[in-house]
Amino acid sequence: MPDFGFVGASYTTRSIYQDDQECINFYPEIDPTKQPGERGIVALYPTPGLVTEIQFPINAEVRGMRALSGLQYAIAVCGNRVYLIQTNLSYTQVGTLSTYVGPVSITDNVMTSQGLTAYIVDGVNRYYYVVATNTFVQLPSTDGPWQGANVCDVVDNYIIYNQPGTQNWSSTDLGSPLSTQAWFGAKDGSPDSLVSLIVDHRQVYLLGEVTTEVWIDVGTQIVGLLTFPFQRVSGTSSQNGIGAPFSLVRFAETFMFLARDTLGTATIGMMKGYEYQRVSTHAVENSLIGVNVEDARAWSFQQEGHEFYVINFPTIDLTWVYDLATQQWFKWLWWDSATATYHRHRGQNCIAFANKNLVGDYDNGKIYSLDFDTYTDAGNPIRRLRRAPHITTDLQRQYFEEFQIQFQPGVGLPTGQGENPQAMLRWSNDGGSTWSNEHWVGIGRQGNYTNRAIWRRLGWSRDRIFEVAITDPVKAVIVSANLKASAGDN
Repeated sequence: MPDFGFVGASYTTRSIYQDDQECINFYPEIDPTKQPGERGIVALYPTPGLVTEIQFPINAEVRGMRALSGLQYAIAVCGNRVYLIQTNLSYTQVGTLSTYVGPVSITDNVMTSQGLTAYIVDGVNRYYYVVATNTFVQLPSTDGPWQGANVCDVVDNYIIYNQPGTQNWSSTDLGSPLSTQAWFGAKDGSPDSLVSLIVDHRQVYLLGEVTTEVWIDVGTQIVGLLTFPFQRVSGTSSQNGIGAPFSLVRFAETFMFLARDTLGTATIGMMKGYEYQRVSTHAVENSLIGVNVEDARAWSFQQEGHEFYVINFPTIDLTWVYDLATQQWFKWLWWDSATATYHRHRGQNCIAFANKNLVGDYDNGKIYSLDFDTYTDAGNPIRRLRRAPHITTDLQRQYFEEFQIQFQPGVGLPTGQGENPQAMLRWSNDGGSTWSNEHWVGIGRQGNYTNRAIWRRLGWSRDRIFEVAITDPVKAVIVSANLKASAGDN
């Protein structure tokens, strides 16, 4: 029974007797040169490890980050402090916010008179930082039609932002961080409040609680007096809003988010033009039933042709990842070896900066780089797990003589943990309700390129599920699996 579906994505249904597949800290990769049924057409590769690059002097969440235009500087907010980061990853505190916790939104623009300027909103206030003059300003309540904002973005030399809890949104003056004109418009095509906004292909998408509409810069002038320079684009209303304002990120030449409509919430998808396209599976959505998802945080990154959408759910301590290349979902989790439990991934925001993908930790003031050649989370073990589909033949007895997983062999380390890396196999004979003990075999010491990971004399079952885990810090690639089994009489 070669390649019986052992390699695959996460998919656990409402009844584990239908499907109980897990893929944790592995991501599938498809070889387009192979035909269906060939060995290794799908392999499992280890998710990247974390390398600590920055430890801020405050143990708090990294609330937001942005690589500024020109890629010479980045802005990060940790606790109530604002830091300017340079390409050598040195940093300097440049400002202080009035809030200490919760997500912030950051954008930037090259202002007409001040040059490169970052713009930050934290819900309560709006701020800007001018790089050339090292000037940090909290905008006064007299600036603009209101004081605070949750989210911001930039289009056509305007910075745009929302008014929390309303339908309203505004923009700065052209080429300025100030809003002296006090312009504003309203997402009033439907009565739901504006929750988040994003600029895509120079169009402003206004995502409400259950609907979305699109506006565009028209630069309107009436009798020489400037009015709000944006107008709604006719025919662009979508019957999907957003269920978590910070689930919204750029992805695949569009953007992706956790959606909500009048029928419910907790599907995940992307906009295709002006239409919402669901990409989450029933298994992903099943994990979110009855969950408050409003605090979900998402980020995205690209590596080796894979574009990943990563969404954290703090309430249920879970991280799901969607891979555009394979259109499959897997889980990316942090392993607490002290309690032997999984938790959501440490990263809650991400930027591409200094030739690295940098992620900010959700509580300890650290920024990490994602490294596909590192096999720990900043020194903490990563537990990688694959649970395969059910193996059954009309619920008749099957006798399992031999199970072999083709790991990439010879990946052991010279010394220490991982010198003789081990894979741990267990199985369930009752559809995933109970499990056997773990059975360990080696996957190959350093240079042992002919090693085979084989388990023998595995008993019988009418409904068998195999599960394999590995915690050693090595390049644990699963290429394929083979099973020798024979049918019984009943």
